[in-house]
Amino acid sequence: MKTAFQSRLWTVLRIDNVLYLVVKFEYRRGGRGATTINLRLKNLLEGNSVDRQFDGEVKMDDVTLDRAKFEYLYESAWEYFFMNNETFEQIELGEDNIWDNKFYLTEGMIVDVQQYEGKFIGISLPTNVRLTIETCDPGVKGNTADGKVMKDAVTNTGLSLKIPGFVEQGEDIMVNTESGEYSERAK
Repeated sequence: MKTAFQSRLWTVLRIDNVLYLVVKFEYRRGGRGATTINLRLKNLLEGNSVDRQFDGEVKMDDVTLDRAKFEYLYESAWEYFFMNNETFEQIELGEDNIWDNKFYLTEGMIVDVQQYEGKFIGISLPTNVRLTIETCDPGVKGNTADGKVMKDAVTNTGLSLKIPGFVEQGEDIMVNTESGEYSERAK
């Protein structure tokens, strides 16, 4: 059991005897310490999504998934190919299993492939990934050293995000996979 507040992206919950994957998580603090949790849940059996709101302390059944390490190989026609480096088993997952995680996948990346009772649920990524800035707005002259001036950019994987003004096209950056935001320059 876990509370609604403890549920995070890509966790699987059993609500009213139906399995749901958390695909969006937002919380708001209210008066007197009350917390409201807004979740977008994907029904794992039917494939549809639903938005639900919970009190932060509501107890939910946490479902344990089977996980295996797979290497990301490539994408072709919205299918994503992975290989288990121990057994050399290859699988392909559709965009409905990958969701927005596709923007963080780079060739050779090791991910956790999640299954429940033999059905592929999705993938779990590292918290931070290294991406390259493919295109970005030109830098603005002025006070950019403190990182407060932000500009639009697109990475080599197609992710659109805001980056500090001092980061230039062709540079590698670290991106947080949970928030989709710039973390730092890659070292």
